[in-house]
This record gives sequence, structure tokens and C-alpha cells, in this order.
Amino acid sequence: MKAGMNKQKTTTILLTLIVVLILSACQPKNTDAVQPLATATIQKTATRTPTKIPTTTPTNTPTPTWLVPLSELKEVELLFTHPWTGELARAIDNLVDDFNQTNEYSIFVKVSAPGSSQQVFQQSEAALWDGLGPNVVVAPIEELAYWHKMGNLISLDDYLNDVLYGLNSDLIDDFIPIFWEQDVLDGQRLGIPISRNANFLVLNVSWAKELGINIAAMTPQSFRNQTCQARDELLNDNDWRNNGMGGWIVKQDEYTILNWLNAFQLEDFPTSETPYKFDQSATLDGFTFLREIFDEDCAWIARNPTHYEYFANRQALYISADVYDLVPLQKTFALMESEDQWQVTPHPQIQAKPVLITHGESMGILKSDPAHELASWLFIRWLSMPEQQIQMAKVNPGLPVSQSIMDQISSDRSDQWNQVIALLADAKPAPRTAEWRVARYVLQDAAYQVYLANIIPVQYPQIIGEMDSIILDLSQQPASLPWE
Repeated sequence: MKAGMNKQKTTTILLTLIVVLILSACQPKNTDAVQPLATATIQKTATRTPTKIPTTTPTNTPTPTWLVPLSELKEVELLFTHPWTGELARAIDNLVDDFNQTNEYSIFVKVSAPGSSQQVFQQSEAALWDGLGPNVVVAPIEELAYWHKMGNLISLDDYLNDVLYGLNSDLIDDFIPIFWEQDVLDGQRLGIPISRNANFLVLNVSWAKELGINIAAMTPQSFRNQTCQARDELLNDNDWRNNGMGGWIVKQDEYTILNWLNAFQLEDFPTSETPYKFDQSATLDGFTFLREIFDEDCAWIARNPTHYEYFANRQALYISADVYDLVPLQKTFALMESEDQWQVTPHPQIQAKPVLITHGESMGILKSDPAHELASWLFIRWLSMPEQQIQMAKVNPGLPVSQSIMDQISSDRSDQWNQVIALLADAKPAPRTAEWRVARYVLQDAAYQVYLANIIPVQYPQIIGEMDSIILDLSQQPASLPWE
């Protein structure tokens, strides 16, 4: 490739993203276990209550404007759209069937499962243009925030705090605080969390100990030293085919990149709809660090988009992962008959204690009429109860959103899953504003450019500056345009 890059090149790559975004809407346990390099502890609790939707003790308060006569809820039909597939989708179907047969209001819920979060957003957005959007939608908070910004999603505070139809304090207190707080934007609750995820690194502990590494990397420099040490190990063996491997495998999804920028003290994300600036020293330092370890062959790009086999084969000391990767990783190690032990570890930090960045799905209510909105809230509240949550948690590889459910299932999950739980005390939420809906793709595109041979680090400030201007422009535009 030619050396250098002009502004037109960068703008072309990023502007391509604009068009795409605008148009997108139409474990085996080993007997000789190696002691992990980090440990964690977990607690426990649990119960089950009746299927009738519980109410709190009423007090003499004015009748809220949203409260319609309950007779108007009889045989109201709702459309519930979620992203899940497989066992979890079947569990949802069973739960909805239970609700339809037992709820005291004769509300009837239909289920739509397009197959992914992206499809949920695109299909729901397209339906909104025709006035046929779902009533209850499961989506990331930034998409709920977008719909709220566009006037299509209601806040839940009035329902939540109502003495008859709200959630009682015990149920609210049971939500894990970091998950519960993420759905509040500009002081308004836009969603109720239903499932969460987190991104981290996984380390091959057995191989690390053979290399003389006795603690997971806590700083970027120690991460660099360890991955370069693994590179040297493979460079000096008798197999030329693994030359250039050994270190961390590059991954460019938005949450992996966010974690790396956070390693260099990225500024906290806003809790109100205000523009966020990536044009800061942490972004430049993070991009520069990623390029340097890549140029040194301490990080490398794999052909296979899933990195499980490389990791189990000792072709990577570290790989990036999230909670949904843990079961496939366990299966891969078993399939390859590897006895190596591995563990979860957060991304290193230059100063503060390493943290995880959490994100995931929440339930929101799209605007319709008072009867359908109240019925939607009653369904969300029912689905948030421990009896329903435990049924989902049993088949969901992700993180449950309440402490009691977390405690109930922890003994049935892997050591690595519980290591993630132990790290939640030092976690922080991913961006929650509507602009993150587009900013995440711009960040991915910028990270892609970091590794291009014809772009050099001196050009990174230009790329970072253009990120902010493009994010600002895209965030002011609707996700979809009506067909004329």
C-alpha cells in the first residue's frame, strides 16, 4: 500500500458509514487444575411468588392521568418484540403464554422475534413510520434513548412510582445498581433492564505460568510485555507457521475499543443527552498503543473471526471476549482436549483499578394510547418479577439483572462466569445516550483505520477530530427516511 493518507481518504471512509447508517433502517473441569492468577467470591439467596401481578398498599393520592379504567384493558392486544433466539426465545414464548392465561386483566401479548438486536431496531423503526410499531420492545438503552428523543418512547417513572402499579422498593433494591442506573437519562427512566453483558480479556493461565508470568496484566505496559513474551516464544520454536502469533488477537468491536480507550482514562460518558467528545488524550493514547503493539507483532489479526481455537491452541496468550463467549470457549477447550486453565481479567489501566464496561438489553414502551401503554407496563412489571426472571436466567448465558437471581444461578455456572460477577463491583456502564447508536459504528471505523498500513499515528488526531463531527452530524438525523 502507498504510505500516507490525505483528508479526502479519511472522509471517504467515514462518509461511507453515513450512507450505510441512514439506509440501514428500510467446561470441562481438569483434575490437575492450575491455580488462577486472580480469584473472586460470590454470595447467595432466592424465592418464588404467585403469578398474579402484585400491587403495593394504596394511599390517598390523586388519580394519575395515565390510569385508564381497568375495564379498558380487557382483551387489549400487545406486540412484544425481542432479539433472542434458541432456548431463550422458547422460554420467552412459554412465559408470554403463561401471562396470557393468568393475568387478571385479560391482556393478550403476541411475540415478535426478528433474530437480533439490529433486526429489532430496524423492523421496529420501519413499523413506526407506518404507525404499527411494537408496544413493548427489548433493545439497548441507546436505542430506547433515540426513540425517546424522537418522541416515540415514553418514560416509565410515573408507572414505576405509582402506589398501585409500581415496583415495590424490595424489587427495585434487588436490581444490581449499575444495571438499574444505566436506563436513566436526563433524570428519566426509559427502560427496565432485562439482561446484561460485559467485555473483558481472557488469559491462558497455564501457558502464562510456563512463560514465567504469575499475574495478569494490570497496566498497558505489562500487557505489552506479556504479549511480546508470548510472541517471542512462538517466534523461536520450530514451527514457522505460527510466527507473528502468540500475543493478543486484534478485535475491533465498539466495546473492546471502548475498554482500550478507558485503559488510558477515557472521560466518563454523559448521563444526559449532551454530545460526547472522543477528541481527548485517552483516545489518541489508546489508538497509538494499539498500533504500537500491532507493529511489534505483539498483537495480530486472525483470519477466523472467532478466536476460540487460536486461544485453546496457545496461539494467543490473551483474547477479547464477552459473557456470551464463555460457553463456546469451554466447549472448544473440551473439543481440542486442552487441559490448559484460563481466566477472565479486565482490561489494564494506566492508573485506576481495572474495570469492566457493561451493556445490554432493556424493556421499553413505545407510544400508542393510554390503555395499551398501561397494559404494556403491567406486562413489563410481570416479566421483571423473580419468578419470570429465573426462568430466563436458566437458559440465558448473559448476566441476570437482579442480585437474588444472580445468587441463585451462580453455583451452576462456570468459574469464569463467576469471575465476571466478582468484577462487577468495579464496573461502569457503557454510553446510554441516543448518539451512541451511531457513535459506536464511527468508533469501529476509526479503529479499523488504526491498523491500516497506509495510515500512520501522526494522522490519528485528524481521524479523531473527524469522528466527533461525523457523530454529531449523524446523531441529528433520523435513523430512517420514509419512502416517497
